[in-house]
Amino acid sequence: MPSVFNFTHVYEAYAFMQDEAFSWVDCAQVEGTDCYCDTEAEKQLKELMAQQPLKDVHWIDSGDYHYLSKLWTDCIEVPFTLVVLDHHPDMQRPMFGELLSCGSWVRVALEQNPMLKQVWLIGVDDKLIEETSGFGDKVKVVSESNLLHKPLDEIIREIQIDYPVYLSIDKDVMSPNECTTNWDQGSMSWRQLEILLKQLAKYEVLGIDICGEEPKILTECCYGQDAKFNAKFNEGLYNLIKEIF
Repeated sequence: MPSVFNFTHVYEAYAFMQDEAFSWVDCAQVEGTDCYCDTEAEKQLKELMAQQPLKDVHWIDSGDYHYLSKLWTDCIEVPFTLVVLDHHPDMQRPMFGELLSCGSWVRVALEQNPMLKQVWLIGVDDKLIEETSGFGDKVKVVSESNLLHKPLDEIIREIQIDYPVYLSIDKDVMSPNECTTNWDQGSMSWRQLEILLKQLAKYEVLGIDICGEEPKILTECCYGQDAKFNAKFNEGLYNLIKEIF
């Protein structure tokens, strides 16, 4: 059963998610979670996550909570490859001691998780690639410019995955023509996303999470058109994942 981590209430705008097939997890009352996750918040979130299966689809709200992906990968007990579709590498050095953040979680996972053997970052803004240095061949990047100018079949041939996959999708990798998010966006098309997911489905997939919601659609000025726009994308993505994984 797919899980919906409800931090900002944004998912309440999407009619298809109100179905009993979704397991809702109330995170709105957990303090210390906005962009950064303090020690007490991490403990509470892990307790909530323990009630959900790893091997499913997890909707984790806006990109401000992308660090939940790190907490999910903490649950993996076999060597694995992390595949991240994201306009940002999320490999900044922590700004406040060891505090986990949405901008550092991939780096922290690499440093702390011995089961994480390989990372593929797909759709990263070319200006941010330098953040990924220091891990040798363990981290591979398909930049935004690659997606724009290189044949996709060639890119797919270059993506060599050696272990079961945990897949994390930040919708800010997508073109604004496809959906809206609360961070600057890349230029991936729906067709590119579809082909990449079908390729990843050839591997054993340990779990999937999706973030990148735009909570501003809940405001009176945005609720109509943007909510419908994102709902259509989310429902299409969910149906695609159900079909191919």
